[in-house]
Amino acid sequence: MMMRIVAVLCLAVSLSALFAGPVAARAGCSCATRTPQQHVGAATAVFSGTVTDVRVDEPMLDGGSVTVTLRADHVYKGGVAAEFEVVTKAQGPACGYEFVKDSRYLVFASTRATTSCSGNLPLPAGDQPLRLSGKAQGMEPLTPELIAALGTPTRVNPAPPSAPDRIGLPAIAVALGVVVLMGVMWTRRRARAHRNR
Repeated sequence: MMMRIVAVLCLAVSLSALFAGPVAARAGCSCATRTPQQHVGAATAVFSGTVTDVRVDEPMLDGGSVTVTLRADHVYKGGVAAEFEVVTKAQGPACGYEFVKDSRYLVFASTRATTSCSGNLPLPAGDQPLRLSGKAQGMEPLTPELIAALGTPTRVNPAPPSAPDRIGLPAIAVALGVVVLMGVMWTRRRARAHRNR
């Protein structure tokens, strides 16, 4: 009788370990603890910017895929550009980072990819360089270690506004001149035709 109880317990423990492993792996993303210097060192691009577009590419396949477009205001590492595109997983358990349109972030990306383990942080709106400050509502404080690791940023010049239509006053004056000239010519022809009758 005792052997049966031990056998049933062993079977129960084995089955729970077998099924608990995959469930625990799917339950959440596990990140190794890193210092700000390690986050900067592992990234190929570090910048602050505001999200202008979030596009879900593959919502379910292998954690899904989301492409995020950000308008940069400062670049701390990597090539300077007015706009960056980064890719992350669509699902948090697959270590995807959730970006919200019109929100500003500090982004750590490696060859265009970023995760919830990369060190990304939400930032207050605006385009000011990062500096030590108190904790904004719902945001982590910027630590001296992070500010030191980031170093001096390069300010991104905003994209020039699209050139206004050059029609303006001179073009309108030319168009009116052509209309008046055509009217004068038409009136003269009509007058000549009337005299020749």
